[in-house]
Amino acid sequence: MNRRSISCFNFLLLISGTALILSAVGSFFLSEYMVQNKIHENVVIKNGSDAYKFWLDPPATIYRKYYLFDVRNPLEVEKGEKPQLVQMGPYTYSEVWEKRHIEFLGPDVIRFTPVVTLHFEPSLSNGSESDTLTFLNIPAVGMIEQTVRSRFKELGPTLVNTLLAFLNTKLFVTKTAGELISGYNDPLMKLAKTFMPQVIKDEKFSLINGKNATEWQNYTMMTGNDYASNVAKIIAWNGLEKLNFWESESANLINGTDGTFYPPFLNRKTRLYSFNPDMCRSYYLTYLKDSVINGVHTYDFHLPKDAFYNSTLNPDNDGFCTNCLGNGVLNISNCYGGVSGFISQPHFLNADEKFVNAVKGLKPDNNLHDFVIHFEPTTSVPLGGNIRLQVSFYMPQNDKINLVKKVKPVLFPVVWFDETLALNSDTAAQLKKVAFYMKLVNIIPIVMATLGGFILALSAFYIFKEFSTKKAQKNLRLENAERMNESSRLVDKADQKVYS
Repeated sequence: MNRRSISCFNFLLLISGTALILSAVGSFFLSEYMVQNKIHENVVIKNGSDAYKFWLDPPATIYRKYYLFDVRNPLEVEKGEKPQLVQMGPYTYSEVWEKRHIEFLGPDVIRFTPVVTLHFEPSLSNGSESDTLTFLNIPAVGMIEQTVRSRFKELGPTLVNTLLAFLNTKLFVTKTAGELISGYNDPLMKLAKTFMPQVIKDEKFSLINGKNATEWQNYTMMTGNDYASNVAKIIAWNGLEKLNFWESESANLINGTDGTFYPPFLNRKTRLYSFNPDMCRSYYLTYLKDSVINGVHTYDFHLPKDAFYNSTLNPDNDGFCTNCLGNGVLNISNCYGGVSGFISQPHFLNADEKFVNAVKGLKPDNNLHDFVIHFEPTTSVPLGGNIRLQVSFYMPQNDKINLVKKVKPVLFPVVWFDETLALNSDTAAQLKKVAFYMKLVNIIPIVMATLGGFILALSAFYIFKEFSTKKAQKNLRLENAERMNESSRLVDKADQKVYS
């Protein structure tokens, strides 16, 4: 290869390497932009789209597992002893999700009524709905609470004692698991319905609270047509754009989605906001760890340990502390007719130790009781998860009410539930493909840049080699010229001697 051809070869290498690097930079930004646009296009909730079908009928298996606490020493508790609890269950129910009365209010907004129907699954349960257990008489405790506070204050302790005795009301009741979950007739509920018809609409008491297969709520939300970040963002719940349960403007805000659909492009620093009507508030999940579910790389998000802390320890909770009992429990009485109900993590996980120590039989465990959802990060589709929450009721002590004269005040766990979600294998496989394509999109520019860098290095090597060769040749010519000059000088000296 002659000198001219080597220079041309180096020039081609230099151009090729530079072009590859510039193409890598361009493809990195352009391909990312194109992929984001494509994903945005595919997650918009519009009639007939895949996202709409996914939202309408999630391709997942969903179960709700109820764990009930049986009080083994009710007579002793009435005398002031510590409650002895034994966890029963799970009593497992399959969930069927429906969306009814769907109405598009333009391309950006949709209104609908979600309906969840539960079906008992004996084969997946540890026990049957006919199992009996003893638990706190929640309607009675609610009436006592309201008497002491304000709503029934005019009745007075004497009249309340007379009424409770006339109805043969006990502090603890024994019912079947099915009755506690689905409902049983209670005379105090009938009375409460008479006094508070706008709040109490059923003469039965149940943990489901009349929400099984009923149209008790509706949502207005964004479709994501304008921005991907607005996918499934709630605008209003039951006609309310803000809640009225809490003591601050921020606490009453309805933030995020309904918890079944999320905006795409998740990252580890994201706070995932959702509104939960059972909590009567919005909440957020934070990144926990990377994981792999069914071969798909996921980001696991969970309920942070300070989710139910007071605002001193968690300023985000300003306004939620209504009649606080401590950290880790949220008083939801304002949206449940005044009954002193509290939401927490199961077994008072991440709550003040006094709640665990006030009863016997609780063992909080992160592996069993944490609230965790596994998300494919590009689409934010949940591949699986466990939504775990506990409902407890406060048992007060009052010297003027016979039923609770001798008891020690305690926050009584009644039930915790574990709502499990698992995406079907076909959808998981599709998400695996999406993840692969995203990796490919990210890898191709790196490969191009690496190849371009290698070619530039090769070009530099040949240029250096050519330069070194030219320099060596130049030095050789100079040496030869010096030798010739030296020879000429010797000849001249010899001539001088001959002719002198």
